[in-house]
Amino acid sequence: MFWRLRSAFKPKVKPMNVISIERKTIFRNLEILQKIQPNGELFPVLKSNAYGHGLKQMVKILRRTDVPYLAVDSFPEYQIAKKYSNKDILLIGETLLENYKYFDAKRVTFCVYNKWTIAAVAKLHKRTVKVHLFLNTGMNREWIQEEELLYILDEIKKFPNILIEWVMSHLHSADEQSYNGIEEQITKFKKLYHMIIDSWHVPTRKHIGNSAGMVKVHDDFFNARRPGIAMYGYNPLSADDPDVKKLKNLKPALSVTSRIISTQIAWPGEGVGYNHRYKPYDRELMVTIPFGYAEWLPRNASGNITMKRWRTNLKQVGRISMNLCTCKVENDSPCSVGEQVEIISSSASDINSLTALAQASDTIVYECLVRLDKSMRREIV
Repeated sequence: MFWRLRSAFKPKVKPMNVISIERKTIFRNLEILQKIQPNGELFPVLKSNAYGHGLKQMVKILRRTDVPYLAVDSFPEYQIAKKYSNKDILLIGETLLENYKYFDAKRVTFCVYNKWTIAAVAKLHKRTVKVHLFLNTGMNREWIQEEELLYILDEIKKFPNILIEWVMSHLHSADEQSYNGIEEQITKFKKLYHMIIDSWHVPTRKHIGNSAGMVKVHDDFFNARRPGIAMYGYNPLSADDPDVKKLKNLKPALSVTSRIISTQIAWPGEGVGYNHRYKPYDRELMVTIPFGYAEWLPRNASGNITMKRWRTNLKQVGRISMNLCTCKVENDSPCSVGEQVEIISSSASDINSLTALAQASDTIVYECLVRLDKSMRREIV
């Protein structure tokens, strides 16, 4: 009761900067991906704050879908997924061994890579514990190697409460047009899978496909896929990839807006921002926006990005600073303090798309997304 009263009288402060997530767009993207792989279940990947979209918000959106698992990477992410959804949770990352006792084994399935994790999850839970064996088929990061698989399987037999529910791996270069090693990875996966079967374990499901793998792998041997970046509306394939058109109808679900906090005139001979890296040649109308590299507008993109105010382009000029950036107003169109500015558009073809920001920052869309300030307001629309 006290909590409800406190919420009722809590100030409804409106933020300057807002990230909007389009619910219908997420649903539409999932429908597109499901049609590409109609015989496999989808496990949406929500790691790294749901690729910057907001884990809490994405969990709430996915409550209205029939996906069987939500894939998260850590214990804090598991806590959020468990609190805001009744779906099962796939923990694809590791945690400290002593932390496994805090998981609800009824809700979570663990990806396991080594004997220490297997022993930890077995000893800390008396009931059946479901695991996915994460097999190394070529990524060579942290997963189970072929030469140690039989030993791992023997270790699992020591714990009758462990159930190998699934077997999984990861494609390392499916987004590269020139990569022709997918079949090699699949062959390796099947070899390891049959080693598991021959050891009297019977995993019922197998998954290897990431977003690029959704269109690269056509093998009914696999009955699940793990879409990440594609679910959020970004095509992981290059424009010249022959399969790129299969994902052409994906649409970004995220947009970012801010507000104008200042307008000023810059005259010839004057400079704008730190070190006066920009100097106008004529009288120019400038606006300032409370969005800088703390919110993750990359400093190395200074002078190379454009934002929008209604139909007016705002060319960012000068150096992007910690919490501010300055833009030149196209055609000196009148602007007022408080007006909304669209920093990132949800249209992939717009001049201020996230893809354009990534190119201007000399990085990839993934990094732009996950570095969006976690404290920024995220709203489902």
